[in-house]
Parts: sequence; C-alpha cells; structure tokens
Amino acid sequence: MFEEDGTILGYKTVVNKEKLGEEIVNAMIELKITPQHDRGFGNVAELLCNFEEVKSVFLMSGVYDLALMIEGRTMRDIAFFVAEKLATLEYVTSTATHFVLRKYKEDGIVYGDAVNDDKRGMI
Repeated sequence: MFEEDGTILGYKTVVNKEKLGEEIVNAMIELKITPQHDRGFGNVAELLCNFEEVKSVFLMSGVYDLALMIEGRTMRDIAFFVAEKLATLEYVTSTATHFVLRKYKEDGIVYGDAVNDDKRGMI
C-alpha cells in the first residue's frame, strides 16, 4: 500500500565500506546554477540525478543553489567528474568541492568505530 502510493520510496542497507576494505571517496559538490526559463532548477536537478557518481541532489538555500553528494574511487576521479562533467554544463556557473574525510553518522546510523577511535590528544 505505502509502496504503491509513493509514501515508501525504497529500502536500503547502509554498509561500512571500510570494513570491506573498499576505498571509496565521498564529496559534497555545491553548484551555482542559472535556472532555466519556466523550469527553475528542476530540469537541471533531474539531469544531475542521471550521473552514476551522483548519490544525492538537494535544492539549497544560501549562496549555492544545488548540493550533490557524489562517490568515486579516488580524489582524482571526483576532480575529473567536476571538471569534465559538471563544470562543462552550460547552466553551471560555479562549483565548490568538499571531500568527506571521515563519516561519524550517516542516514541516522552512527559509525561506532569512527566516533571513538580519534587518537589525537585534547588541545
């Protein structure tokens, strides 16, 4: 019932890929966009959703219009994605890339090891 009416959009498993030995790089990319006439940001967001690297797309308030969460094998892969796929789109006027250094909590799930294994001393 809830699946049919669109209330439940899907189910997912959150996997700590570090425990599997996989090296994955995550980044948040902020985009300034020139909205399309009579379409706003919707068409641009829909296009961005089609890129395999893009895991999430958000319309934002503030300086940037859209925020993307993307995933790549290396920082170089992400840099290539931004330079060759995002920055070349005619309606993208600027980007800002933020690499995820460590995950403490994602989708409401706390990464227990990540919270307690910071070995740096107190300052």
